[in-house]
This record gives sequence, structure tokens and C-alpha cells, in this order.
Amino acid sequence: MLKKIFIITALFLTACSGDGLTSDEVSLPSYWTVENGEAETITNLADLKGWWRHFNDPTLNALVDLTLQGSPDRLAAEARIEEARGIKRSARSSLFPQLNASGEYGRQETGFDGPDHIDEFYDAGFDASYEIDIFGKNRNNFEASRAGLAEAEAYYHDVSLSLIAEVARTYIDFREAQSQYRIAEKNTVSQQKTLELVTNLYELGASPKLDVERSRALVSSTKASLSEFERQQENARLRLTILTGVLPEELHPLLQNEAGIPGVDLKPVLLAPAKVITLRPDIRAASANLAENTNLAESVTAELFPTFTLSGFYGVSDGSFVTNATVWNVALGAAVALLDFGRIEGRIDAARARERQAFELYRKTVLEAVVDVETALNDHAKLRDQRIELENAYIASENSTDISQTLFKEGEISFIDLLDTQRNLNSAESTLLSAEVNQAESIVRIYKSLGVY
Repeated sequence: MLKKIFIITALFLTACSGDGLTSDEVSLPSYWTVENGEAETITNLADLKGWWRHFNDPTLNALVDLTLQGSPDRLAAEARIEEARGIKRSARSSLFPQLNASGEYGRQETGFDGPDHIDEFYDAGFDASYEIDIFGKNRNNFEASRAGLAEAEAYYHDVSLSLIAEVARTYIDFREAQSQYRIAEKNTVSQQKTLELVTNLYELGASPKLDVERSRALVSSTKASLSEFERQQENARLRLTILTGVLPEELHPLLQNEAGIPGVDLKPVLLAPAKVITLRPDIRAASANLAENTNLAESVTAELFPTFTLSGFYGVSDGSFVTNATVWNVALGAAVALLDFGRIEGRIDAARARERQAFELYRKTVLEAVVDVETALNDHAKLRDQRIELENAYIASENSTDISQTLFKEGEISFIDLLDTQRNLNSAESTLLSAEVNQAESIVRIYKSLGVY
């Protein structure tokens, strides 16, 4: 009869536990709605490994290597994995019998053989207990700990990928400030020559004082920007310190050389939508979090049903009251909550609510992943077109400046016309550089959205 009750109850629990949410209930995209004609579709995932090395910048490679070795965020995520492994080992132990040993030895005065007689006593034994996990409470706890470990590992990879992308972006910002400084320095030299020319003309009476002051104002304004670009360089260098985990004086020699914007000429790569979703570590972390909460909800639900424990003891004892005795017992125990005023039901409701939250978080993470990829592809396509037009504008401004300088020397145009062409050239060159930076960062975003490093 008892066996039949066990079977019926187990079947009832199985029916109750079939309501768990899974990641399979979330739809994945079958194609991208944003098209990028320049993107290259690849099928071999190995081609994406170490994607930052395609930028062909040794300094960037060295910075990423330092980050992967000593970033505090990455090392903290690694410690989180160790914590999850410990929790998993602890949860796994509940699936096996628990064996304990105990012993005691002492001396005492019992008074049986006179007031000064001292008796010795000892006892030793082993006891074992095992919870018969009929309804899966311990198994679900163990599965939850496994999912927790998978989540910690996915989080570690997500941190690693985010760090690499952030290092690449910060390094690009550093090179942008460095390049802007070079442009401003070059423009300062050119404007200084113009100032000298206008000053000479003024001294000869061929140019008004107003032209001299306008030229001097432009030179001062350009010189002032040099300090700003130096500030931006230093700030980017300090951000790299936090990301890499290396002190500023150790990082400084690595960034002393000058280089252009990395990755400007790279073509974006692309994988099939479903493939991207399965690669991204944040998706894997959200899926593991959902599995963990589902298993925890199942484990709490199992508390509605009886628990069965098999226990045994074996030992020996000797003393005044017991002489050379062997003691043993074997017992089967059962316990069930008959009246708890809704304590277990409340825990079940809370666990199921956390499961639902994890499901919605997973669904949101999938949507964000899709948007990340499509936004990065769209940005790159539009920024590429923008850069082409800005290159044309820069070439036209450069030609216009050359012509204006010749015409001004010949007295064909006023100084204000020459000044305008110089300002337009400065602005065009700076804007073109910013476009190159934006395009390079869009490549970084595409790689990051693919979820591989």
C-alpha cells in the first residue's frame, strides 16, 4: 500500500513540474532586417577568434593581452566561477549518504566501588544517513547549482568580451586625440606662416591691422586646442589603466609611439542570426539563469511532499554502566508538513515569480542581442557612406585653401576669404578624422555583438 502511495504521489509531482519555463519558448531571428552590402558572411567560428588582431596594431594586441591577464573585473569573474563550483560540490553531496564518526574517552568517579575509585569509559561509533530523493528536491537543487556554474562561466566570458571591446574603443579614442593633436599642430604651423605674411603686409601698409588680429586670433584658438587634445590623450590612457589592471607608469611606455586609427579599412563580418544568438555569452548567462531558477522552483515545489530518510548506527561502548557492548540500529524515517499556514506555498509562489522574471530577462537579452547586431551593421553602413563624402569635402577644402593662398598673395581676394578657407580646411580634416574613428568603433561593436573573442 505504501509503495502505491509513493508511485501516485511521484506521478502527481511530475505533472506539477511540467510547467517550468524554458529558453526554447523564445523565438530567434531567421534573418537580419538591416542589410550591409560590405559585410562578409563567415561559417568558420575560428576566423573570429582574436578578432582584434585583424586591426594589425601591435599596441592594441599588447593592451588586450594585458587585460586578459590582469584585469580586476576579469579576475573577479574568475573567482565567481570558483564560488559556483564550490556551491555545485556542496549541492552534489546531498545526493549521497552522509557518514560521520564519533568517539569519546574519559575518567569518572561513580562511587560504586568506594569514594576513591576511578572508572574509565569510552565509546566509538559510525552513523550514516541518506535522504531518499523520491520527489527530486535534492536533484533539482543540484541541477540549479550546475546552471549557476554555467551562468558564472558565461558571465566570465561576457566580462572578457566587454573588456576587450572597451579596450579597443578606448585605444581608438586615444589615437583619435593623438591624431587631432597632430592636425592642430600642423595647422598651427600653417596659420603661423599666414600670420607672418599678414604682419609683413601690414608693416608695408598693404594690409589693415584688422587682418593681423584676425590671423592672430585663429593661431591662438588652434594652439588652445592642443591642450585639450593632450587632456583627452591622458584621460584615455588612464581609462586603459583601469581596464588592463596596470599602473600608469607601466602603461606609459607602451603608448609613447604614434599611430593612426586602427581598423578603419576592415570589412565587417557577419554570422547567421541564430548562430550569433547561441554564441553570445550574455545569452548563455541568461539561459543558465532561467534554468537555475526553474530547477529551484521545482525543488521548492517538492517540499509539499514527504521526505524519507534511511539512517543507521554502529558503535562500541565500555564503562561502569555498559561493559564491552556493541550498539547498532537501522531506521527509516518519514516527515511531511501537515500545517504550516502557507509557508511552503508562499515559497513556491516566490520561486515561480523569480522563474518568470528570469524568463523575461532572457527574452529581453535576446531582443537586445538582435538590436545590437542590427544597430552595429546599420551604423557601419551609414558611417562608411558618410566617410566617403567627408573625404571628398576634405580634398575640396584642401584645394580651395591652396587656391586662396595664391589669390591672396596676388591681391585677388581679401584676407577674410583666405581665413574662411583655412577654417573650413581645419574643420573638414577634424570631421574626417572623427568619421574614421566612428567607423572603426562600429567595427568593434559588430565583433562584440557576435559574442566571440
